[in-house]
Amino acid sequence: MRTKSVVTLVFLLGLAAAVQADPLRICLDFFPNPNHVPLYVALEALAAELDVEILVPGDPSDPVKLAAARAADVCLTPQMNYLIARSEGLPLVAVGALIGQGLGGLLALSGGPIASVADLAGKRIGYSLEPLEPLLWRTMLRCAGVSPNTVQLIPIGFNTVASLLAGSVDAIGAFRNFEPIEIDLLGRPGIFFAQEAYCVPETYELLFAVHPDLVAERPDAVRALLRAVADAVDATRADPDAAFAAFLRANPDLDDDLDRRAFAASLPLYADGARHDDAEIWDVLQTFLAENGIIGGREPIESLYRTDWLPQSEEGET
Repeated sequence: MRTKSVVTLVFLLGLAAAVQADPLRICLDFFPNPNHVPLYVALEALAAELDVEILVPGDPSDPVKLAAARAADVCLTPQMNYLIARSEGLPLVAVGALIGQGLGGLLALSGGPIASVADLAGKRIGYSLEPLEPLLWRTMLRCAGVSPNTVQLIPIGFNTVASLLAGSVDAIGAFRNFEPIEIDLLGRPGIFFAQEAYCVPETYELLFAVHPDLVAERPDAVRALLRAVADAVDATRADPDAAFAAFLRANPDLDDDLDRRAFAASLPLYADGARHDDAEIWDVLQTFLAENGIIGGREPIESLYRTDWLPQSEEGET
C-alpha cells in the first residue's frame, strides 16, 4: 500500500455565512487522492453555506485520534481502523461513508510465477501496516488452501511498489484503484486478487466518524455535509470531468495520468447516498476482527453507527 510524505495541509473553503461560527474541521484518512473526489465536489457546493478546514494527517492512524480528542470534527477512516479505535475506548460514532466497499487485496506482476493466490505458497508478501495486513493476507492464503506458515510476510514500510518491481517480494498489499494502475503505467502490468474474494469480510473502506458530542453540538453542519456528499457522489458519476476538475482546483499537483486513471477506477466504489448502514457488514466484520484478536470484543451494532444524519433519514427512511 502507498503513502507519501506530507505536512499538515489546511484548505479553507467558503467565505460566506457558515452553518456554525467555527469551521467544520474534516480530517482526511491520509493525503488527498481520488478516493476523495466527491468530498471536494461537496465542499464546493457548500462553499456559500459552510466553512470547512481540510486536515491532512501525517500518519493514517491519526484521524480517529484527532476526532476523539476533538482536534477534528469529522474524520475519514477505514471501517476496520474505526472498529479498532472503538475497541480501544476512543469516543467515536460513524455517521456516513465515502467509499462503500473494501479496496484492499494482493498484487503480483503479470506473466510471472504468481497466477493465483495458491501460487504464493513458498513466496514472499510485502506489507506496510500492522496488525491488519498480516491478518488479511493470512486469511486470503488460508482461503486459497495455502498454509500461512509457508509464506514470508515481510514488513517493507511504504516502499511496496518499488519492492515488487525490484523482485524483493512476490506480492504486495495494494489498493485496487491505485497500485495496479501505477505499475501498469510503469510498463509492468499486474494481477490483483481482491480480498473479499478470499474470505475477508466486506467492509466500508472510508467512513465519516465523529465524537458523539458533535451530535448535540453541530447536527446541522454534519447533516449538510452528508447531504452534500450524497449528492456529490451522484454528480461525480454523472459528470466525471467536472468532478475531477473540482478536485484539481484544490489539489492542482495531482493532475497526472495516475490520478486520472485512479479516479476512473474509483467511480463505482463511492458510497451511494453516503450510506454505511448494512448491519450484516458491521456484524460480520466485527466478529472477524474479534475472533482474530484484533479487537477485544464485540459491541452492540446499534452503538457503532447512526443513520439519522443521512439524507434518506431526513425523509424517514432510516
